[in-house]
Amino acid sequence: MPNELLQVGGAVALIALVVRELFTYLKSRNAGDGTMNGAILKELQTMNNNHLHSLKEAIVEGNARLIDCMHEDNVRIVEALGEIKGRLSK
Repeated sequence: MPNELLQVGGAVALIALVVRELFTYLKSRNAGDGTMNGAILKELQTMNNNHLHSLKEAIVEGNARLIDCMHEDNVRIVEALGEIKGRLSK
């Protein structure tokens, strides 16, 4: 019984030591993590800028297509009005 108690106590001590070392490691990693947070922030900013750039390109392209479509429609309307005027003047 005392031997088993000693083994259990040793196991608990070992687990406590591992947990303490883990928290010490995590704390030291977070203390020097300013560069990691900065790198993550920089990457998110780059992704955001790329996304905004692609949105801007899509809007500009859509506007150009819309203008071309409106111009073609206006040309068709002018042609149709010319035909109507031609028929009315006969």
